[in-house]
Amino acid sequence: MKKNARNALAILVSILGTVLGLYIGGYLLFARPVYWLVIGFTGGTLTAGMLLINVIKIFIASTVGGAIWCLCDIIASHIKGLPEDDD
Repeated sequence: MKKNARNALAILVSILGTVLGLYIGGYLLFARPVYWLVIGFTGGTLTAGMLLINVIKIFIASTVGGAIWCLCDIIASHIKGLPEDDD
């Protein structure tokens, strides 16, 4: 694979990892549970199970988001560091 194509693919994987990390860790596991806790509390429908599940999601949000980003960054570094083909 050519050097420019490898660099472009590495950048694409890195950007994808950042977006996925922010979406899954920031939105799905942090923002939505906080929103549902506020809605449940103000509406009077907050249960202990709902509280427990959402608090667990909030606590693991940064870990999951960071792990996704880190995995994609490792993959991008591996793609970028592959030896040049002898053509």
